[in-house]
Amino acid sequence: MLKLLQSISEANAILLEENEIDTALNNVVAVLGAATEVDRCYIFTNRIVEGEIRLFYTHEWCKEGVEPQLGFPDISNVSYDIIPDLYETLSQDKFMYGLVRASENQFFKEAMEAQSILTYLFAPIFCKNIFWGWIGFDNCTTEEVWEIEEVNALYAVARNIGLRLARNAAEQARMKEMERFDLSVKGSQQGLWEWDIQNNKLDYSAIFMNMIGYEHFEFEHTYENWRNRLHPEDLNRVEETLHQYLNKSIPKFNVEFRLLHKKGYYKWIKGSGVAKWNEQNQAVYMVGSHLDIHELKQQQEYLELQKDNFDRLLNSLGEAVFRLDQENRITFMNNFWKDITGFEPGEAILKPIDYCFVAEDSARIQELIHSLKNTQGLSNSAEVRLLNKKGEWRWVELTMREHRTTTETDYFIAGSIIDIHDKKLAADKEKELAELKAGFVSLTSHQFRTPLTVIFSNMEVIELSAAKQNTTLSDTIRNSAKMIKEQIDRMTHLMDNILLVGRYDAKQLLYNLRPQNLSDLIHSVVNTYYLNQPDGRKLVVFEEISNRKVALDEMLFMHVLTNIISNAFKYSSGSQNPELYLIQKEAAAEIIIKDYGIGIPEDELDKVFKSFYRASNTITYQGSGLGLSVARQFMELMKGSIHLESKLGEGTTVTLRLPYIEEEPSTQIK
Repeated sequence: MLKLLQSISEANAILLEENEIDTALNNVVAVLGAATEVDRCYIFTNRIVEGEIRLFYTHEWCKEGVEPQLGFPDISNVSYDIIPDLYETLSQDKFMYGLVRASENQFFKEAMEAQSILTYLFAPIFCKNIFWGWIGFDNCTTEEVWEIEEVNALYAVARNIGLRLARNAAEQARMKEMERFDLSVKGSQQGLWEWDIQNNKLDYSAIFMNMIGYEHFEFEHTYENWRNRLHPEDLNRVEETLHQYLNKSIPKFNVEFRLLHKKGYYKWIKGSGVAKWNEQNQAVYMVGSHLDIHELKQQQEYLELQKDNFDRLLNSLGEAVFRLDQENRITFMNNFWKDITGFEPGEAILKPIDYCFVAEDSARIQELIHSLKNTQGLSNSAEVRLLNKKGEWRWVELTMREHRTTTETDYFIAGSIIDIHDKKLAADKEKELAELKAGFVSLTSHQFRTPLTVIFSNMEVIELSAAKQNTTLSDTIRNSAKMIKEQIDRMTHLMDNILLVGRYDAKQLLYNLRPQNLSDLIHSVVNTYYLNQPDGRKLVVFEEISNRKVALDEMLFMHVLTNIISNAFKYSSGSQNPELYLIQKEAAAEIIIKDYGIGIPEDELDKVFKSFYRASNTITYQGSGLGLSVARQFMELMKGSIHLESKLGEGTTVTLRLPYIEEEPSTQIK
């Protein structure tokens, strides 16, 4: 028994001192096996496989001459069913021992005898109240009976094995927790520190040291060294916060500060920590962390700078800029609001957008918002009257645009208010003057037209009377009458053009765009007006045939075309025939009228489209200077264009361009 107790003491020492658990268990079974003088000492471990507890033969000691069974597949990963009642007994924390031949369990007896086992002892091993396995002792050569003292002693060893297993599990769990903690610290890039306040000893982690550019051995681990590295502007604030925390004036120690880096620049750090106090409420120990927030601070400073720049830009605009929430209440207004109304921007917050407008315009504003919400992505505007602090109103342009997001809480309407009071009054005045001008031009034209008609009629009467009385007198009067009639025609044509210009300027010119085939219209104009010229020349027409149509007003286009063709004949007298080309482009038709006449000076090409301007080389030619001006206005009304090319002494080319239509509009426009 003494030998057994010595071996048990040795086994317990092994369990306490050996770090590796498998090595410890192997040494324990060897010591106990030798001391008990059995043939085999072993450990079976329980493992759950597919929901069933199964036996695994994991540790073994054999007497010399006994064949080891460790590694045999037949005795690992086996069910408890092979030895009936074994699990039921051991799992109740009860040991089993005795002579095999004396066992009343026939299945157990047969199983043991099959292995030539004469006596046995099984002691259960529990780890944290869980049936972990059991240690066994077999004797195959003698039937030595186990004493109860021996059984209890070995059962105690089994209990100690369970305690060692529990300790090992706890150490593994602690190591795993430490590993997780270490990974989390490394992942968070937080530098840890410990401060023994009573002894003024500080210890900083490697991450903390690296944060400010030092190796562990390069840095003096004292509070004074840390304090000296604080930015002068942060020192008092940080120490005051620390002092308040250590005196329990504030519940937490969290502070941001700048710390001097090894390279000489300051780095932004976020520090936090927790302290331990003694019974006298004196702080004796503190641990904490430093987090590098330098880049974050730089980004914040950049964003603040951008915000300041944006605010300055927004407030320097010459218009009021606002933002509305879902309920059409003002949530932002820039500083120009005060310039335009006299109210502070803050006075407008959470008020409806129409609160500062003339009551008669409120419905118009609400209609604008309603229309905006039904036209996603577009902006709407209206001219309304804004009241200022004095109760006076001014015309403004109110513009709003809707901004939709995935969440209703982020929905808003942005807009602007622009003062257009002076501009609108000027526009109204200009419109009034244009209407007066148009009325005056119309009246004047009619007043000229009546006496001209009378003069023309009386000249014809004079011609007839002279022809009846005297042939010589008749010839003289006829020549004079011809010159007078030509001047009357010229004056009438001038009055017609002036009247058209006046109506155009006053936006009173009526025109009707209809689908037309250019080829038919051009041939009609040529055949009507340009077949028999006095000098015997004719207009040569070249055309590309197409069924595509353009939208034009027939009378306006004929006015343009006849003016251009007449100019081609007038300013090319004595030259070859003028030419007209009808060319079908991809998106538009082009009518090109080309003459070989006197041309236009290059520096005057842009000026000839101005009203009453005549080129310097046309003084000897009759004309009013209105033809090209009217032609450009009419082409623009028909969504077309006119282009002029000329070379002095060689001729002029005028290009009229009209876009094709896909559908046939027929709309009268004023």
